[in-house]
Amino acid sequence: MNKENIWLGFFVNMLGIILGIIITFGSNALWQQYEEQKRTREMLILVRNELITNKHFFKYQEKTMQKERLVFKKILEAEKEWSTIPEDTLKAYRSAICNFSMSTLTTSAWQIFQNSEMIQKMSNKELVIMLTETYFAINASYDLIMKFYWDKKLQAIPSEIDVYDFFDAWIDNKESLILVHAFSQEDFLQTLFVTIDAIIDFNILLLDRYGDFKYDTNETEEEFKTFYQTRLDSVLLLSQNTNRTP
Repeated sequence: MNKENIWLGFFVNMLGIILGIIITFGSNALWQQYEEQKRTREMLILVRNELITNKHFFKYQEKTMQKERLVFKKILEAEKEWSTIPEDTLKAYRSAICNFSMSTLTTSAWQIFQNSEMIQKMSNKELVIMLTETYFAINASYDLIMKFYWDKKLQAIPSEIDVYDFFDAWIDNKESLILVHAFSQEDFLQTLFVTIDAIIDFNILLLDRYGDFKYDTNETEEEFKTFYQTRLDSVLLLSQNTNRTP
């Protein structure tokens, strides 16, 4: 065997080794990238499910507060003329006023994702920003409802006394009247809950698009405005139709 054949064989072997190393490391890198994307998607599914859970939380708050709004309206209309309201109905009203929400918000999936390496490696940073702003809005709305409304309502409720004395004391309490007027306005409640509901649903839509989602600030803002306005219009229309019902 001449020297040329020896060197040719050496180079072929070296080339094979180099290609093998490149393929091995390349495959490992692709597999690692696939695993990271898989974990990210799985985490985003948990965040999506958490958003749905929080959507139900706010729906429950809205339903409870809407019922209380009707009770507040009836009580204020009576102007202490409790004889115009049957005693059984007054007791039911007191039960509604003394009702407190035991449900709570959940943010554990977002907190885990926020503190993980996955969020740092996400190429779609705009989606991360959208989710961050959404959870800020969710927490702010939660604080408004739970700390301002439920906590202040607890402080404004009279001690356990006769039903007529209960409402006399409740009506005479300035704190309770301020609370009632602040939270019994239909347009305020609609704006609060329609906004948070639209924000959550819009982010669920973005998560469903994840991967093909291309973010553009102006386009996304306009899309959300249209999304929100459509939701608000449908709620207002439903409210108008309900109010017309005999």
